[in-house]
Amino acid sequence: MSILTTYGGSINNVHSNSGKKITDATGAGPGTTAETSTESSRVWSRNEWDPLEEIIVGAAVGTVFPVEARRMVEATMPRRYWQLFETVRPFPARIIAAAQAELDNLDRVLTDAGVVVQRPTWVDPASLDGYTSALPRDSLLVVGSTVIEAPIAWRSRRGEVLAYRPLLQHYHESGARWVSAPRVLDHDRLLDGAPDARWAINETQPAFAATDFLRFGRDIVAQRSHVTNRAGIDWLRRHLGDTYRIHVLDSDDPHTMRLDRTIMPLRPGTLLFDPDRVDADSLRRCMFAEWDLVPAPRPAPRERPPLYLADAGARMNVLVIDRERVVVEAQDDQIADLLAGLGFDPIRCPFRNVQSIGGSFHRATTDIRRRGVPDSPPS
Repeated sequence: MSILTTYGGSINNVHSNSGKKITDATGAGPGTTAETSTESSRVWSRNEWDPLEEIIVGAAVGTVFPVEARRMVEATMPRRYWQLFETVRPFPARIIAAAQAELDNLDRVLTDAGVVVQRPTWVDPASLDGYTSALPRDSLLVVGSTVIEAPIAWRSRRGEVLAYRPLLQHYHESGARWVSAPRVLDHDRLLDGAPDARWAINETQPAFAATDFLRFGRDIVAQRSHVTNRAGIDWLRRHLGDTYRIHVLDSDDPHTMRLDRTIMPLRPGTLLFDPDRVDADSLRRCMFAEWDLVPAPRPAPRERPPLYLADAGARMNVLVIDRERVVVEAQDDQIADLLAGLGFDPIRCPFRNVQSIGGSFHRATTDIRRRGVPDSPPS
């Protein structure tokens, strides 16, 4: 297993968790129609629950507090920490060290489960006035055999994808489609909306976070948020064409910016949801009329380590390995017991320090390959 803390800048330095250099396993080249075959590309993932075979796990080293416009900070961040987002400053060293250890442990757990784990190349977030390399799913959306770079609304995250470019180049050379959505070119204009507007961003440029989309086979559920606008959803809909159907879910959360802290599919027909962010009636109207809707329990209060960017929604952010195993935070007895009651085997991993810098298991990973070609779920 290679954790890639040495972070080479070339694909020659990218390794699989077997310690062997990655090679093209299929011989597939550009132009392959991978939507009809999971064997034509290393990249293949169209839902959140099929058996996981390959994944990217983020890295916390170098994480800094992102500097964003006051309007965005007030719309999305906990009030008590607003002042931390005014200048680029490192996260507390003890939190970063612990978060990196948690991510490395997740790497080992997934490796032991038979999953190929990839890690990002080292890019110093502070040198980019950036944020982190710990949360790849915000920037990368995998749909079938296509990897899409998201047009991130946050100015601090515009260079974040550089940490994943060697991996993206390799996947492209092995047969995957690699697409970059139009970059947000004018962040000031994107935030120049009415003071009483529901969302911090307007519709002047397409913008979205990949974590505002969840995959259900040929159906994709999206939400508008402070980082995803209608123009961004429309761009993705047009890009994917008739192969996929995008359903837009309306959240009750006034601070929302990630769908995966509101709902999380566990297997076909079973959906975990946060009743503080969305109600069952809205879910049934969206596309879940015949699904078992499982409300997540409210979490116990916590003070340490601080949730600088995240909130109670981190408990929803589990990672499904397959239809039997789900990775959960080691101290979250409520979620672990709930999943066990549903017939899952909860795999407990410490992750509170990663949560402190902004995400949990789903957001801190991007699944590259899941076995199978799923049908659409019941609707």
